[in-house]
Amino acid sequence: LREALRQMGKRAQVACSDPITPRYDFITGGEREPHRDFIPKTYITVDIADPSLLGEKLDHLRANIDLAIDHHPSFSRFATCNVGYPSTAAAGEIVYHILKELGVTITLDIAQALYTALATDTGCFKYSNTSPSALRMAADLAELGLELHELNYRLFMLKSRARMLLEARVVNEAHFYKDGKIAVAVVSLALRNELHAEEDDMDDIGTLMRCIEGVEVGVLMKQTPQGYYKVSFRSAQHINVSEVAGEFGGGGHRRAAGCMIAGPEKEAEEALVNAIERAYAAL
Repeated sequence: LREALRQMGKRAQVACSDPITPRYDFITGGEREPHRDFIPKTYITVDIADPSLLGEKLDHLRANIDLAIDHHPSFSRFATCNVGYPSTAAAGEIVYHILKELGVTITLDIAQALYTALATDTGCFKYSNTSPSALRMAADLAELGLELHELNYRLFMLKSRARMLLEARVVNEAHFYKDGKIAVAVVSLALRNELHAEEDDMDDIGTLMRCIEGVEVGVLMKQTPQGYYKVSFRSAQHINVSEVAGEFGGGGHRRAAGCMIAGPEKEAEEALVNAIERAYAAL
């Protein structure tokens, strides 16, 4: 979206409360922060369902958002102008159609960013949100000359040694509930330090729990330096984890959602498991 706006002669920057990690340098060119001399007149959010998800650095902007683009069913439509399509596979799919309407040229750099958004949100087209329109978009981007196999390798197969060790520990130390239907794993700061795991090594690790046979709901709790836990929920079929996450001020999709929860660890884990078990009881 930024590159398209610049192509139209606009001045535009990207800002994010969380670090933009080296894993995505092939998109960002290594850029980490917006230029300090840039004073925006317009604020646009992408893939943010609620202003509570803006993060600490950007929380002061919550009342100033001009345009919000999102695809979550829990989208709270908090901006002056809201573009929300929960039927789309990714926010990048919405942006793609906006760019086509604006008449900008979809360069290879733009196509690469759009495909990354689409492929990561569909799990490389393995998740239930994969739709005919998402596949058509991928085909359109491939026709522009995008090397999909190279991107897929970079995004889904290439892993650091620390990531491989982390995956083994996460699965080995998981806790199981309800006859193995619920799996909870914790990535503590101590574990990250022990394995020398970087932020890039955390990317999408929450999906691991759902890959275990018999697990209906997988939960990953990542400890933050502030003592909170960033929680990732993944559901295989029956449980709407967006509703579960909503109990803790979070949200997302039926099969993938998230929230933040305060420690201590054992009490937080117990609260999450109890919420999931209540969702089971309501079936």
